[in-house]
Amino acid sequence: MQNEITNTNYSNYIEKLISNIFLNIKIIELLFYIFYKRPRIIKVRKHIYSSNYGDWDNYKYKKYGYWHNKESKDRPRRFRIGKIIAHIIIILLIILIVIYYPSYIKQILKILQTSIKTISTTVQSIITSTQPTINSTWVFQFFSIVNQYRQSNGAPPLQYCPWLDNFAHIRFETMIQNPAISHYGFDQDFNRYLSQYQSFLSAGEEVLHPNGYTPKDYVKILQSEALLHWEELINSNYMYYGYYIGYGPDYVIIGSCPVTEIPGPNINVPQYFKSYGCSVEIKNSTWLVIELSNWCNGPATITVSTINEALSPQYYIYLPIQYNLPTNSKYVELVVNITSTSPVKLFLFTPNQFNYFKSLYQQEAWSFTGPSYYYGGESTTFNAEIMLNTAQLANSGYYLVISNVLPNARYTYIVGNITIVYTPTTPNITAYNTLSVTGA
Repeated sequence: MQNEITNTNYSNYIEKLISNIFLNIKIIELLFYIFYKRPRIIKVRKHIYSSNYGDWDNYKYKKYGYWHNKESKDRPRRFRIGKIIAHIIIILLIILIVIYYPSYIKQILKILQTSIKTISTTVQSIITSTQPTINSTWVFQFFSIVNQYRQSNGAPPLQYCPWLDNFAHIRFETMIQNPAISHYGFDQDFNRYLSQYQSFLSAGEEVLHPNGYTPKDYVKILQSEALLHWEELINSNYMYYGYYIGYGPDYVIIGSCPVTEIPGPNINVPQYFKSYGCSVEIKNSTWLVIELSNWCNGPATITVSTINEALSPQYYIYLPIQYNLPTNSKYVELVVNITSTSPVKLFLFTPNQFNYFKSLYQQEAWSFTGPSYYYGGESTTFNAEIMLNTAQLANSGYYLVISNVLPNARYTYIVGNITIVYTPTTPNITAYNTLSVTGA
């Protein structure tokens, strides 16, 4: 009765079959060798390796792990015939297996393919395990080192800001759409998500590719090869950071290149490298997108105006103030700090009140004190804090007036700052596949 070979014992059966085949072949070859080969002694010359050119051929082969014997002898003709017959038998056996047992061949190929994949996966895992993983732990260690350098330069430490993470994610998704342009689409993304904050928000962006480096080593790389990026990280104007780690296409240098960083936004990356004689190719790599900011949450200050000008007698200067601020507060604070070389009057008007003030005759303006939203009196120094209604500020605004329309007015010089202090709402930025970060 013929035995049936199941799928479960294919591997064992094939291994035994192959072993038996090659064992029989070796036996056949050995028999031919014993029967036809005549015993003989081969004298092997010892070689001493030196710089002498006469022995260079021997030295060359020894260096690369091969033994070269100049006294090779021809083998008997009958033994060569035996070798040929053995090879023919091997070929015939392989042909028979292919014709009558094709399923075995497929199984052998399948086993080889699986083995190759296993070896490849193992090698890759070994390589990966030896490289630092770019994750949140890596990033926090990186900024810990950066903050040490900031402290030594007198800059405040960068603090983590969650909503900047969402903006960094959005920026990554935008930039990978066109990696040929550095910091692609930054202005558009900023205007779309942060335009209400542009009156006080200062933002910066870093795009780094730190895969394979420890945080400490990558800081050294930035300091030596990417000074513009490093200077941005230690810039004292920034106090907060957010980040996103992604994997996407990037232009990678092939061979050597004198360029070590892209010096700004909206630069055609491949053309820039080409202009320096460098070759690049596009590959997927790890991106670390960092967003830097001077604000994360809490009170913010807007500079409305900086005054530094002369004012003639019987003239006044006025400053329109209108902002649509992203805040839930009903009122914001206007801070006025002004000095003058001679007395002047300070007013804050609504538009209707300002129109009325403009209609006054000179003598009427000398004694005018209202109607006005705020009257600061007549003085050479003003340090006022005025609460503004946010609805009025957004719709028609206010007018700040410094008047030198006085009976005894003199030529005067005015300097000062006008600012608004308020608490903005946290930017409502919803990144791809993430939750919205919102708050007061």
